[in-house]
Amino acid sequence: MRLNFFSLNPSLSATEASLRGLLRPFRLAALLAAVMVLQGCSVIYKTTGDILVNYGRSEMTPYLLTYDDMGMACATGEGLTPFLVSFESVHANPTRLAVLTNSMAAVCADNMALQEELRYSRAMKRGDTPEAQDARTLQKRHSEVAASRLYESYLRSVKQYGEVEHGGQCPRLRTEFDELVFMVGLISGVQALLHDATADVAVGVPRDIAAKVERAATCLDSEKWWGVPQGIRASLWNILPMLAPEGVDAWAELESSVDQGYAAGVRLASALYVVTGYSVGDEERVRRGIRGFAANDEELNPDYAMLDAISGFMVEGVSDRLWTEATGQRTPFKRLGTFWDDARDSGSDIDIDDLL
Repeated sequence: MRLNFFSLNPSLSATEASLRGLLRPFRLAALLAAVMVLQGCSVIYKTTGDILVNYGRSEMTPYLLTYDDMGMACATGEGLTPFLVSFESVHANPTRLAVLTNSMAAVCADNMALQEELRYSRAMKRGDTPEAQDARTLQKRHSEVAASRLYESYLRSVKQYGEVEHGGQCPRLRTEFDELVFMVGLISGVQALLHDATADVAVGVPRDIAAKVERAATCLDSEKWWGVPQGIRASLWNILPMLAPEGVDAWAELESSVDQGYAAGVRLASALYVVTGYSVGDEERVRRGIRGFAANDEELNPDYAMLDAISGFMVEGVSDRLWTEATGQRTPFKRLGTFWDDARDSGSDIDIDDLL
């Protein structure tokens, strides 16, 4: 008897339908299991993120602040920021830590921009135009990166605490950690503005950040935070006089902040003084600030060694600019607080071996 294959199709279809009916509950169960596994992973990731954020706030940050190694801060900022921020996708909240890590990551780009600026000065001094142009290009590239990271630090602070409007209320800063993060965010905003100006406004940092920072700095206790909040305001008053209250002596306010910082063992306000003097072209105050910073290097607060190290980086950077513009070389090793013409003023000679 000859079998026709097609004559078997009806019975096979019935069998297949029967099997599908039997498997349907198992497929549904498998689908539900997969969804539960994925949700379970999400819960695990969020829990991991929350643990890391809490650890970073309570343990890592205080520990890192005791370091005086700028390279460590730079590497930590660049390496840790993407990792921490990635946990936002599973609804963890690393915003406050991201303010700090973006600020530290900016130190890397800031340092590279400084090195290119010094290379530019040396090239100009010897009349090497192509070298100077190349150095200026790289300076702007690194400044753009620094501005972007600093602006992100500021925006993270705004995301967490909001902005202080005219006549508005200050944010609720529940802990000292919140106050520290808020203060770092304010400084980052001003620095972002300066770096963006160097980078031909490539990032597009809004110009009104300066006024917003000046208002927000009133929300912090200046005496508690080593004179820095008032130092921020006074620095802005000197750079942008239209922000200053009528009748205020901006330099006197800034000098008072510097003295508070020296007394507390955190010289961040002193760095603001030096950078402000350099920004407005007041070399006499710049030299005075650098000498004061170098002379007050004892009895520093070990709990905030990193902030003091960052302050030192800022001050030494200004000193290197002055030295390079005048002599073609940066500040001699361990000679911060001295200047190339000190010997001429004192009538003594500089030992060339010490300079080398």
